[in-house]
Amino acid sequence: MSARLTDLQPWLYPWAATLVRAAQSYGCSLSSVYRSPGEQLELYANRRFSRYPVAPPGHSMHGYRRAFDLAGPPRVLAWLGRVWESWGGRWGGRDGTDPIHFEA
Repeated sequence: MSARLTDLQPWLYPWAATLVRAAQSYGCSLSSVYRSPGEQLELYANRRFSRYPVAPPGHSMHGYRRAFDLAGPPRVLAWLGRVWESWGGRWGGRDGTDPIHFEA
């Protein structure tokens, strides 16, 4: 799986880059950006081993280059999620199920 912000939609890149720079200063790291249909299928087939939800192929914003995941301390991810939402994005931790997931 790719973990390059440049794989995001060009209009989304500046927003994500700003958030990720802040995240890195608090010990977070980028863990996933674009996922090919095959990569998403593999994740979906093995979803029972994941602690986070996995969308079926064609239903993940990662496949549309509109999502990224960050690994980091829960408190920091919650703060980043609030920032992301204040910019109009959607944070997967809002309902507590996917705190590493950020999408637009």
